[in-house]
Amino acid sequence: MELVGSTLTATYAHPRPTPTNFLPAISTMASSYKNRFPHYSLTHSLSLPWRPSTYYKVAAITPTLAPFSKSSQGLTQSKMLPFVSNRTALFTRYTPDDWYRSNLTNYKESEMSRHSAERLRVDTSRMIQDKDQQTRKTQTDTTKNLGERVNDIVFWKSELNHEIDEMIGETNALTDMKKRLERALAETEGPLQVAQECLLHREKRMGIDLVHDDVEKQLLTVSFHNSLTREWGT
Repeated sequence: MELVGSTLTATYAHPRPTPTNFLPAISTMASSYKNRFPHYSLTHSLSLPWRPSTYYKVAAITPTLAPFSKSSQGLTQSKMLPFVSNRTALFTRYTPDDWYRSNLTNYKESEMSRHSAERLRVDTSRMIQDKDQQTRKTQTDTTKNLGERVNDIVFWKSELNHEIDEMIGETNALTDMKKRLERALAETEGPLQVAQECLLHREKRMGIDLVHDDVEKQLLTVSFHNSLTREWGT
């Protein structure tokens, strides 16, 4: 895993150098006690200093009224127990190797946690960048589409206004034409009445005078055309 400007592998991922053990070896520590206390094998009961019953078993003696010095005359130096402080140092639970292994395990776990956190941080940063680019692209596309839609709306609005103006002009022209037709129809009212009146008076003729001549044909034609014109006007 690498970051911009620095290489994590150069700092953290190199093989761990062989640690320098500043503590003395176990054999050296064992040899350091030879001049102070005699060597003797420890029983199982003495190897568990954290058990309360251990101390009672070790310190158990036969009650006596004699001085303590006399009761201990039979004990040799090899059978005498060391002081509690020295005995605690001898009966420690862990060795330096255990301590080193524990610290090494903790170090490895911390390294794994750090690498996991670093991967999570890099993944999160990459996801943020991807989402930011996607959001910017979506915003750009949306802005472009909205601009095109606005231009289309403005264009069609102008087209509708133009069509409305043309329809208003045609409506006004039709209104004027209607008025002219109404005036022309009103002007045909006089000739129609004259033709009908002439036909009415011609019906008053008697005998041979009731002839169907050209004058009557023309009067009927005028009356018929005027009647059709009035029907169309209504």
